[in-house]
Amino acid sequence: MPYLQIIVILATLLVGLPLTSMAGNSDSTEMQTTPANQTALPMVAGEIRKVDASTGKITIKHEEIPNFGIPAMTMLFKAGDPAMLEQFKAGDKVRFAIDKVDGALTIVSLELAEQ
Repeated sequence: MPYLQIIVILATLLVGLPLTSMAGNSDSTEMQTTPANQTALPMVAGEIRKVDASTGKITIKHEEIPNFGIPAMTMLFKAGDPAMLEQFKAGDKVRFAIDKVDGALTIVSLELAEQ
């Protein structure tokens, strides 16, 4: 009788391991917003409409953001670096890149656009 219990336990472990491995891979793939081998995020043209240092966010009227399939519009983004809140102001023409950081669309690169 103990052998039967051991066989059932081992069979359960052997069948369960591939399933948990597949489930783990599935979750990480769904959460990924850009391919792992993509090192450069697309730079998008925009104009800063508002900088809110108290919330750490910047409102930008922007062109399409291809890595997230977001059409041209005006949106609020989290500033990835607090220095962005001091270096830029409303009316600045910029180029920026966003990525998902801790579940929020975050500006990871921001620069003045060439005029």
